[in-house]
Amino acid sequence: MRPTKTLLALLLCVPALPALAQDDESTGPFTFSGGAWALSDYVWRGVSQTQENPAFQAEFSVAHESGFYVGAWATTVDFTPAGAEDDGIDYELDTYVGWAGDLTDTLSLDLTFTRLIYPGYNEGYDYNFNEFSAALGFAENYTATVVYSDDAINLGGSAVYYNLAGEWELGDSGFALGAAIGHYDLDDALDDSYEDYMVSLSRGFGPVSASLMYTDTSGYSDLLAEGLGDASLADGRVALMVGVEF
Repeated sequence: MRPTKTLLALLLCVPALPALAQDDESTGPFTFSGGAWALSDYVWRGVSQTQENPAFQAEFSVAHESGFYVGAWATTVDFTPAGAEDDGIDYELDTYVGWAGDLTDTLSLDLTFTRLIYPGYNEGYDYNFNEFSAALGFAENYTATVVYSDDAINLGGSAVYYNLAGEWELGDSGFALGAAIGHYDLDDALDDSYEDYMVSLSRGFGPVSASLMYTDTSGYSDLLAEGLGDASLADGRVALMVGVEF
């Protein structure tokens, strides 16, 4: 599940991709951008997607000067615990289309439709689904995001994810402090909901950026674990992300 551009920017201390990146290659009205990342643990909405193992990710997108953009993002994943039946899934591919732009001098809006695909899945493990997100940036440092899915993770019910994130530069040190809190409403899909939290410290080194983050959850029940992964995958954890942008 691809992080929002705002969250990715928060973690890597770079402008949000693809519509707001500064170092992208422009050809006429189009801007091309991308990146690659290595993570010690890929955590999505507070839950490890790799059985607490490393992950590798890549993204490429094309944005038009009007604000419209399309792109694709891929990551390695591992949803199969040791000793369990193999689901056949080794990676995730997200294709997306959206629009991003400024509403006023202090407000920005980013609307995205994403199709999440898990190629190679075995019978009974079709997790493919769609999400629509709306992110409102305000007061320079903050972003409020709402994500809706009519069939979350192909569980047979809808879900809504709410997230509030902020980022603050630490003087002239080059470091940035980030924080985010989310609420995943899965009452329709799994009859339960939970919260996730994140704090991060990030720094850019030219095209390379690094982020050290701590994530945790609350209210992650056994009922949720049946659909989203063992409760141990939602424990508090530290993860390192290193990425390069182009």
